[in-house]
Amino acid sequence: MKLIVSLIVCGLIISPAFVFAADGALASRVTALEDALSQGIVQKVLFSGAIEAEAGYSSDHDDVKESDIDLTTLELRIDVALTDFFSGYALMKWEEDGDEGVFLDEGGVTLGNIDEYGIAVAAGKLYVPIGVYETSMISDPLTLELGETREGAAVVDFSAGGFYGAVYAFNSAISDDADDDMIDAFGVMAGYAYEGDEVSADLSAGWISNLTSSGGFSDYLDDAGVSVLDDYTAGATLNAIVGIADFTLIGEYLTALDSDYLAAEDSEPETWNLEFGYGFDLFGHGALVAVSYQGSDEAVFLGLPETRIGAVFGFDITDGLVIAFEYIHDEDYDTSDGGTGESADAMTCQLALEF
Repeated sequence: MKLIVSLIVCGLIISPAFVFAADGALASRVTALEDALSQGIVQKVLFSGAIEAEAGYSSDHDDVKESDIDLTTLELRIDVALTDFFSGYALMKWEEDGDEGVFLDEGGVTLGNIDEYGIAVAAGKLYVPIGVYETSMISDPLTLELGETREGAAVVDFSAGGFYGAVYAFNSAISDDADDDMIDAFGVMAGYAYEGDEVSADLSAGWISNLTSSGGFSDYLDDAGVSVLDDYTAGATLNAIVGIADFTLIGEYLTALDSDYLAAEDSEPETWNLEFGYGFDLFGHGALVAVSYQGSDEAVFLGLPETRIGAVFGFDITDGLVIAFEYIHDEDYDTSDGGTGESADAMTCQLALEF
């Protein structure tokens, strides 16, 4: 069934392209791919993706109430393996709350194989490994909203005996010099993962030289019309995911390390997420409940709440189809700190289909 769905989705995407590709370039590439598959040049091509629809109600800090039902996310990913050592991938995405239409979310070419050789080098449009952002919630954790960083980058991953890590470099779109167009941002991360019969643990830490290249900072700087920083600010993160039987505990902390990036904002924003989840069987189907306590400090200018409490219940309707219900309660910063001093609430029901 997954193969049939994948072929149908791929056909829907590729077919219109043939109509508009007057020069036949796309048709030639598809023909070349078919020839490579028939000749065994390409070892494996996999298609996967997700379709998400949501119904929601919210009341913001100004007590403005909204409700809606809509398609929120479409994803289509292609993974191509030439050999066990050479591979590549691309993820196309559409999001209802975005303004990019259909866009390339990430993609790249990989030399090496972590599972087979313990090392891999990837280059392309990548999410660099600063933060883990693991969650059972429908909404993104505050740590992701502060730290997630997508850039044209090169990443070297390595793994051995439960230990793993990465080093990476990129040319940040956010700079402290208007004439700067160099690869001068970089970072490292390291961790250890253990998995036993009843207990598992994954502990990691990371550092990035320019946290202001993250999506949370970039959106604020774009809205403020800032194109050049006074200076960079580095960032650091600590992460822990511990599983005991059917229980899971997630802890993550991410912070900027100085406040010199912008004279107008003398702040070192930080965020954290604590989450406790329990997985169980319900009527022969997988189910999950989780609660989350999150917070931030000195991050009011980024639009983040001071505290967030959340709860979620998820149920596997069938393989690849999940329904989830989430409640989120936010408390804004006090007025003396630049916030509203008010609270906000949101309830979401999501249907997520993955193939």
